[in-house]
Amino acid sequence: MRAIIKRFVPLLAVGAVAGAFAAYALATPPSGQHPTTPVVGTLADATHINTDRLKFQTKDPADVATFAVTYDPNGSSGWHTHPGMLFVVVQSGSVVRQVACESHTYNAGDAFIESNEQPAGQVSNPSSTTPAVLTVTQVVPHGSVRRVEADPPTC
Repeated sequence: MRAIIKRFVPLLAVGAVAGAFAAYALATPPSGQHPTTPVVGTLADATHINTDRLKFQTKDPADVATFAVTYDPNGSSGWHTHPGMLFVVVQSGSVVRQVACESHTYNAGDAFIESNEQPAGQVSNPSSTTPAVLTVTQVVPHGSVRRVEADPPTC
């Protein structure tokens, strides 16, 4: 029995490592995506604002980052998720935002919100000639990563 266990444990370890690399290989990294260096500030305390029929609340300190992202023609963010929320405005060009197996086109002047309550998504520039530029404000729990790579959905 010990001989079987001695043979099985290394195989299990190799399988686990191979599985981890296979999962990583499925994620789609960004291509033709160029974010600017973010300007980051911290809301040091919990925040609760409810005014003019709008509500914003954090239960703990949060980091706020503002940056622009340029997508080359046919560029893509790759599949990913975010902690917290992103408020996105299309500054120029058009982008297609895919969430799970649904897509929506946003043009200059349109806005959308991404949150961690949504399944993995990606943003891409459908144009083969014109860059697209987004302005992004992101609010995440203090100290959190701002992006998590994800696998594409199976549709």
